[in-house]
Amino acid sequence: MTDQLPEIWNTTFTDHTINVRNIDFHITDGTTKRRKACAHAFLYPDGQPLTADLVPDYIFFNLQNLKEAYKAKTPDLAMISGGLFVISETFRDLLVPFDLDTTLIHEVPFYEVDQKTPRPGRWFIMHITAHKQTVIPELSENIKEVAAGSGYWRTRVAQTDVLSVRADAAIGADLLIDPHFRGRIFLSDRLKLSLKPAGIRVLRMPIRPCEVVA
Repeated sequence: MTDQLPEIWNTTFTDHTINVRNIDFHITDGTTKRRKACAHAFLYPDGQPLTADLVPDYIFFNLQNLKEAYKAKTPDLAMISGGLFVISETFRDLLVPFDLDTTLIHEVPFYEVDQKTPRPGRWFIMHITAHKQTVIPELSENIKEVAAGSGYWRTRVAQTDVLSVRADAAIGADLLIDPHFRGRIFLSDRLKLSLKPAGIRVLRMPIRPCEVVA
């Protein structure tokens, strides 16, 4: 009898613009250059931690006259300006018992547009740095190299790829990225199974199985 291979899942959460909220971030050096550097770390994660000067001080709604219904329904996982990930206390608490390896979960004040009036609840920036080079391009379907010879890959047509991954991706972190595959987050089976019972609210987060290769 052969050992059963682990189940590993991936999500295209970052592909869906509906997940972007009207929320901005503040860093101490708010120059365009440093803000772009912060955004780059989220849009093109490489497994490296944020430098201290790029960790946001706080977040805030960035449009006047947003309806309270919109603000009150901020999902438990959302993207904000620059592609940064924001999670609620509910999601943070769910993640606590899981292996996150080096991933940063950093509490930030959340303000109204005046950047002074606090919003209710506790909110956190999440920067996923747990990583493995796990996608096997030659066994995956409907993917393409970002540039010939670059070693970086992406889906060819959104939502049509089938990713083959190494079984050792199931060892260690329950939430991770592959720095060589753009726009994808990988989840362990136990983390995937915990989301629905916990009532985690995300506007669009398709979770699809990977083809696991021993």
